Amino acid sequence: MAKDKEAKGLSSDKKAEKGAAPKASKASKSSKQKPVKNSTGIFGKIGGYLKGVVQELKRVTWPTPKEMLNSGIIVIVTLIFFALFTFAFDSAATRGVTALANTTASKEASSTPSTETTSAASTEATVNANTTPAPSTTATETGK
Repeated sequence: MAKDKEAKGLSSDKKAEKGAAPKASKASKSSKQKPVKNSTGIFGKIGGYLKGVVQELKRVTWPTPKEMLNSGIIVIVTLIFFALFTFAFDSAATRGVTALANTTASKEASSTPSTETTSAASTEATVNANTTPAPSTTATETGK
């Protein structure tokens, strides 16, 4: 009796396989694409490429408007986050460099003479450079 059940089980499995096999072949035939003809000319190759592009675009699962909205919101929020992060880092770096420059400048100012003495000396040098002696007349210039 067990052999009969096994035989029936096998026979029903074979029938299921036979019934499933043609369906699978039909499904595989419909899912197979027609091969693109390979033309030897440049325009034939470009046409074949464009046909392949169109076939690929037909297979793409395009997002729904709701998915697009969600993705767009995520992109905008991420953009704002990184913009604020960059602004904060840049501001902190600018303040740090400015503070460092001010500290360095104050140390240099304490080691050099006061600016009043320096500016007075430069003023005297400027006055001396701007005053030129009057031209003197020599005997050759007067014609004697």
